Amino acid sequence: MTHESTETSSDSLPTVEARLQAVEAQVHALQVALQQARALFHNAPQATFLVNAQGRVVQANAAAAALLGSTADLLHRRPLLGTLPPSSHTAFTALLDRVFGELGPQTTELQLTGTGGRIMDVLMAASLHASEGHEPLCQLTVTDITPFKAAHEVLLDATQTQERTVQMLTLKLRQLGEEFRNVMLVSEGELSTTLTRAQNFLTLHERQTDPDERQRSLHHVSMAVQQTQGLLDSLKQYMQARTIRARPQHVNLARVLREVLKDTAEARLERDVQISQGALPMVVGDSRVLHIILHEYIVNALKFTRVRPQARLHVLVKETDTEHWIGVEDNGVGFNMRQKEQVFELFTRLHASDLYEGTGLGLAVVRSLCDRFGGRAWAEGKVDQGATFWFAWPKVPHSDAGSGLS
Repeated sequence: MTHESTETSSDSLPTVEARLQAVEAQVHALQVALQQARALFHNAPQATFLVNAQGRVVQANAAAAALLGSTADLLHRRPLLGTLPPSSHTAFTALLDRVFGELGPQTTELQLTGTGGRIMDVLMAASLHASEGHEPLCQLTVTDITPFKAAHEVLLDATQTQERTVQMLTLKLRQLGEEFRNVMLVSEGELSTTLTRAQNFLTLHERQTDPDERQRSLHHVSMAVQQTQGLLDSLKQYMQARTIRARPQHVNLARVLREVLKDTAEARLERDVQISQGALPMVVGDSRVLHIILHEYIVNALKFTRVRPQARLHVLVKETDTEHWIGVEDNGVGFNMRQKEQVFELFTRLHASDLYEGTGLGLAVVRSLCDRFGGRAWAEGKVDQGATFWFAWPKVPHSDAGSGLS
């Protein structure tokens, strides 16, 4: 009996040893797997925290520690809430409540205080890790989205700027279209009136027999034709000025004035006209635009000094920190300062058209061009004591100067 029991016990030893070896192998495998899992967690490129229900850090991988400018050991058992700015405290607490309330994985955007106190916008993804016999933990995966948010803000700003630009251009196009329609309607009426007057006097001329009367009728026809031609010329200048694509460059205003005076030489024939000027500056602009402005001011001064035995025109020059002021002063009939804004309105005449020719387009074009280049146009005057027409030209070119819209 004893002999048999001894043999049975001896036979079972290899079996126990085999089982022990198998268990040891399993434990070793589990240790290796645990080490691998820890290494994977620690070296994961994504910043990851394990926190308990109170929000204290149980573990933090290398990326998470680097994100906060700390180490895993220093972060251990520290409240993660302390790394968040106050504005994100409520969002973080609510995130933990939802996760530990077993509402499933959660995601939220909040801010985190990183290395050197830098405030980062982060996306925080959270999920619950619970195992029997162990404290439930929340895994937080943190992604720095600060560059994305910054790029988004830049894109949003650019989009809003573009939308405002489109709205502004749409409004300008609408205003320009309305202005064109008004100009065409009024021009049609003006042309119809002058051509009808010419036709009426031609008809009268055919019926008249007295040479003096026939001559007077022809004179009226000639005046009506001149008015028609003047209106057509003004319309041409208006269209050119409103659609011109400016080429900003350094412009010598003294040279522009000399060209204007050459163009207006015929209007000064058989008149006593004295023209003086200050030292005109170099400006940045388009020479064609500046020629139009000075031409209109000189022609305007010559027109309203016609009643003077001697016309005196003086080109004034002033300067501020940001602008050059150029004025054309005359000793003409002047105007009431209560009408100073009407002077620059389309088709506005402050004086009788039978005494002073003109279409009322020129000064409106001047103001439009000045506005387009970031400048200003205004006038000063006294009845029967002359007037001064000014324009202010910016020293730094306006950003919309090259546009064909104004």
